[in-house]
This record gives sequence, C-alpha cells and structure tokens, in this order.
Amino acid sequence: MLSLLALALVAHQDGQLSLDPKGAVTARLGYYPIRVDLAAAKPSNVTKEPAYRTTPKYGLIKVGNGPKATTVIAVDEPADQDWKIYIDKNQNGDLTDDGDGAWNKKADTRGRTMYGVMDVTVHASYGTATEETSASDYMLGFYRFVGQDFVLMYRQSARTGTVSIGGKSHKAVLVENDADGLFDKTAASAEEAGKSRPMWLKVDSTDDGKFATMIDTRAPFEYEGKAYEAKVKPDGSHISIAPTDKPVIDLTPKQAAAKPLLASGSMAPNFVAQKWGGGDLKLSDYRGKVVILDFWATWCGPCQESMPHVESVFKKVKSKGVAVIGVCVWDDKSAYEEWVPQNKSKYTFQFAFDPAGKDTAKSIASSMFNVNGIPTTYIIGKDGKVVDSVVGYEEGDKRVEAALAKAGVKVD
Repeated sequence: MLSLLALALVAHQDGQLSLDPKGAVTARLGYYPIRVDLAAAKPSNVTKEPAYRTTPKYGLIKVGNGPKATTVIAVDEPADQDWKIYIDKNQNGDLTDDGDGAWNKKADTRGRTMYGVMDVTVHASYGTATEETSASDYMLGFYRFVGQDFVLMYRQSARTGTVSIGGKSHKAVLVENDADGLFDKTAASAEEAGKSRPMWLKVDSTDDGKFATMIDTRAPFEYEGKAYEAKVKPDGSHISIAPTDKPVIDLTPKQAAAKPLLASGSMAPNFVAQKWGGGDLKLSDYRGKVVILDFWATWCGPCQESMPHVESVFKKVKSKGVAVIGVCVWDDKSAYEEWVPQNKSKYTFQFAFDPAGKDTAKSIASSMFNVNGIPTTYIIGKDGKVVDSVVGYEEGDKRVEAALAKAGVKVD
C-alpha cells in the first residue's frame, strides 16, 4: 500500500529519484499491457540458442534510448508441451544462460491457455546510439495467450524520492506506462499525447502517506491554482518542477483527477450488477457477511493470476460468514460470457458483470470505488464498511488474508 511505500522511501535531495524495482506495484498502480510482436526471423546478434522443440519466434524489447537498450526474446511453443520463453537478460547473444525459459501456466481465458512470467529484470540503457551514459536494472512482466502472435509486456519498476513543488518538498513516485523505461516524454497537445501513455507523478502533497495527487508530467499542469512544468531526465533519475507561463494542457483528465481508493471505515456504496446465473446482484444483499469484492476483467493477466488465490482463501473462510463477489469490469459482455463457462468449475464464488461494460467512466469500479487499475480487491465488513483494499497480485501475496484478519476473520 502507498502508506508502506512512504515508509520505504529514503531521503533524497529534491528531484533526485532512485529506481525501485517494483515501485509501480508497491504504489498500487494498474498497468498498460504493451504488445511485443513476434517474427520468424532470428535477430543478427543471437549467437547461441537452446534446443528448441519447434520452430521459434523472436521479439525485441527496448528499454531506454542508449546503445544497449534492446533485449531479444524467443518463444518455443510446441502444441503438445508447455511453452518456453527465453530472454537474453545479459544481452550477450546467448539464449541458454538466462534461465530455463519456464513460463507459469495459468487458467484458460476465452478458451485459451495463458502463460505468464513476472519480475523479469532487463538492462535499461540511456545515452546516445553509441555512448551509454547511465543504465539500470528494469523490471518487467510478460504474459501470452494461446492463439495470439504477440507477447504482452508491462512495467513493474518506478522512480521514487522527493520533489519540490510550490516551494514545498514531498515524497513522490514517478511511473512510466509504455514499459520502455523512458521518463522524459512530452506532449504539446492532447492529440500528441495519444502517441504515448500517461507519465504519472504521484505526490504525497498532504504528507500523510496517501500520495493522492496525480500529475501527468508530459505537459504543463495545474497545481494549487498555478501552472507548472516538469523537466525529467530520460532515465527518470532527476525531475525538476518550475512555474511556467505556458498554457496548461489537460492530457489525461481521468488520471489527473484520480481519487484515492475508499478509506478504511467508509461505507461501501451499494451497487447493482448482473449476477451470473440470472438476476441482479446487490452489495446490500450481503450485509451481515464479510465480503471480498474483487474487480477483474477477462483480458487482465494479473487478474487471472490472483483469482486462484482468492478461491483458495474463500474455501478456508466461507464457513465463517465470508462471501466473494468477482465483478467483471471494463470488459465486453461477450468475452465475460465465454470466460465464465470455461472457468466456472475452478471457482466456487459468485461472478457478476458490470452493466457499464467497457465504459470505464460509468463503471462500478471507477465511479463508485475509485479503482484505477485491476485487479483491485476490497474487503468489506459485516457492517458494510470498508476494512481494507488490495491492488495487484504477486505470488505468495498475503494481503487479502491480512485484511480479513482486520475484519475479524482468521484464515486457517
């Protein structure tokens, strides 16, 4: 949680930001999946390869703008065996010395098997085409669905430290969303902003550990009634924020206006969703039970990874007055209606669909629960009040169990 992030940040000079390998995860931010296309042509710098079981396909990922920014991946995908992904993490052209290539095989989604691998550290290179002036270890995650010709990639890392804005210093987290390790993107207009994704600067402007202020640093922005402009080094190691006479450009109003998740002790808003099996599902119908409210989507890889854990917890506590509601949000109903029958035998909790579908602004998650990324899970007490919330999922994650303990439910 962000309050834990606040405790983890160390003292820096204003504007000096350190790379936190999993800072974007710790900051409880969602992610944008980035497509990595695959091709049959072997990159010229590959000199040694494993014994593939079928004809491999290759992809290139670029993190940074320096001479060593490009990393090769290769996928080996026989029809009758588990797949492999080889990532040349040390960039020596040898695909045999960076691990065994194992993916984590996950549940079917839309009738396809999903493979995923998290916490992959690659070399981020900065400088010019011929000279590397700085470098870092940048953490990425990958996942892939059977039947697609590409791999999906997302960033895990972020820059953390302190920033000076309006004459005051505050803890801050800087997160890029293109999974390319570049933090200096700019946009002269909202149209140009569409060429890259938001550059999030989350600022603990009230110094309470909540990091409630969200700024997109790609263009001049407004803060406490004044216009400012951010200058960021490509590697994100330094940011300076100064007043400006340039007009403010509202690039990503949804993110800029993002609200913190509902606070512990606040009343969880009632909602009506479409219950799997027919009829309406109302949160108010669960009053008197502890509720694990899980927001997910069929296209969300981390959601698929977290769901078996939620099911495992549910089996241990359902006799203790605990219910789980898995609400599919930001999604096509047709995809949801395909996914549930394919996976229903694996899960014993209740599924529901947000009638807003892909309209994120009107969705239950966004408009009522201030959700910015999924999976996001709320634990709601018997009195209908929020006990805690959890964003994202990592293998071995025990945050749901800890939140249940706050609600008076021990997970055996």
